[in-house]
Amino acid sequence: MKKYISALLGACMMMAFATSCSKDTEGLTGITYYPVFELQGNDNIVITAGVPYSDAGATAVMEGKDVTDQIKISTRLDFTDPKPGYYTIDYLIINADGIPGSISRSVVVSAPGDKASGFYTVMPDSFRNTGSITYFGGFPLVVYGDGSGVYHVSDLLGGWYQYRAGYGVKYALTGQISIDADGNISLISSFLEGWGDSADEMANGSFDAETGTLKWEVTYAGMLFSVVAARD
Repeated sequence: MKKYISALLGACMMMAFATSCSKDTEGLTGITYYPVFELQGNDNIVITAGVPYSDAGATAVMEGKDVTDQIKISTRLDFTDPKPGYYTIDYLIINADGIPGSISRSVVVSAPGDKASGFYTVMPDSFRNTGSITYFGGFPLVVYGDGSGVYHVSDLLGGWYQYRAGYGVKYALTGQISIDADGNISLISSFLEGWGDSADEMANGSFDAETGTLKWEVTYAGMLFSVVAARD
């Protein structure tokens, strides 16, 4: 009798589990297919404020079929009258199971005559000095202005913690700088979200419009970071 009761309980549990599973998967297809996207044009682009922008778009294939016509575009960028700043253009498809897939393009809109806004790469002669020098480079940097000489920098530390240490975007020391007519750079403000603090100071900041090179030295947590970045 005990064996019979145990078997009966086991069967009931299996039926309950199956019912629960069927509820969890209700409305889903047997196989889930995801869109495969391809951007048309460059991933990162710089355009001029006030000049209408024609986006190259993206294509998508799902389950071996062209589903480009299903792509929905989401962005804050005004294609007709772009304003200075940094934007993303997201290309989105939601599959039959309601699961979204997407790809993105990054756009910097620069004011007319602004040569500093754009996408940069940190050069390998950048270094951190903690008593001994460690060189680093190869990481991306984004700089964009508002047309008044004030610029936002994605990481004043050149990607040291975000990319080199692998801590992620919350450990980028974002900042605002000013660049005067002679290319001199001054620090306005900075913030590192992960640790809730900011840079101690900035020195020897410069922008060479001819070569598209940014340089500065930032002291953070008692360490000196010397960053050199070249426009892509």
